Amino acid sequence: MDKTLSIIIPCYNVEKYIEECLESVCNDRDADIEVICVNDGSTDGTLDILEQWKQKDARVIVINQENKGVSVARNQGLHIAKGKFIYFLDSDDKVKDVAILEKCCEKMQEDQLDILIGAGKSFFETEEFYKKYSYYEKSYRIEHEYPRIMKGTELMAELQRNGEWAVQQSTRIYRRKFLQDNNVYYTEGQLHEDNYVTFMCMYLTDRTTAVKDVLFERRIRENSIMTQKVTHKNVEGYLVNFVQDLYLIADYRDVKSPNMDMGFPLDIARRDIKRTYRLLDEEEKKSLEERLTEEQKFYFDTLIRREIEAEDRMDAKSRILERVNRENKEVRQKQEIRILNLEQQLTKLEADRKQEQERNEKIKKDLQKK
Repeated sequence: MDKTLSIIIPCYNVEKYIEECLESVCNDRDADIEVICVNDGSTDGTLDILEQWKQKDARVIVINQENKGVSVARNQGLHIAKGKFIYFLDSDDKVKDVAILEKCCEKMQEDQLDILIGAGKSFFETEEFYKKYSYYEKSYRIEHEYPRIMKGTELMAELQRNGEWAVQQSTRIYRRKFLQDNNVYYTEGQLHEDNYVTFMCMYLTDRTTAVKDVLFERRIRENSIMTQKVTHKNVEGYLVNFVQDLYLIADYRDVKSPNMDMGFPLDIARRDIKRTYRLLDEEEKKSLEERLTEEQKFYFDTLIRREIEAEDRMDAKSRILERVNRENKEVRQKQEIRILNLEQQLTKLEADRKQEQERNEKIKKDLQKK
């Protein structure tokens, strides 16, 4: 039978975390949900744990596939999902409370929403990770009110202005029919695949809103996609998003609202490309060059590389100016010290001269007495 909500969880080598994830999802036995766990070729005990959960909770569905990546896993789950609404959860994260998800689904049903955006909360695996990635503590928060139903582009602009825009899939619930009607799927074999899907869905919908409810808790841990070493695949993923966003803006630009700045996803993608590219060593940069298509290379050379080179030149100029200023400051300090020393010497000479004059006066007086 169809369910109210399908929760899709891609799983790859998460035996340390999947138990906690499923406990958060399945703790309410009366929740009208199905939990689709897609084992993406795990080589640890993940599949065994999933099969155990399948035996003790009939709502858990397990799909086993060769390792093909999180995009394929999400697409597989979406393909068999029966829920009116879809929620994507990473296997090392937790839902805050299934009751909150159900309440949001009720709101979506009442208001006929295609997408509902909620908040999230981060928690850290270790104190060291908190110190290193403390900026995640404020990510995924929603503190402003968004009471009315809006077009996706309007809500996206409002969220951006309030500093509350996020692309993380677990911050949103989708109507399954909306995804099906618009043929929404994740680009296979690509990192950061959810950036483009998030942007595209907001362009396509006329009925969405955001709420303050915390939908999920994100684990900041070692060797996750966001904390592991950056490679050419990270840059390539952001570049694919950039090109996709360009075409999307061209196709769906709202000519009635020319002042609505909807190009900010391009700015975000460009920033991410530059940030990750600068972290690559020469070998990784070479690998990136070899993998780029002609179209990707064109956009990278004309819109990204030139910016990087210009910024590097500005940085070089800034470093030169900083060095010159530092050297000038050192020269000034030396000059000030030299002047101070001279002033001290003059003061001493003046004091010595005065003492000598006083001695001479005394001798003169003594001579006069004699």
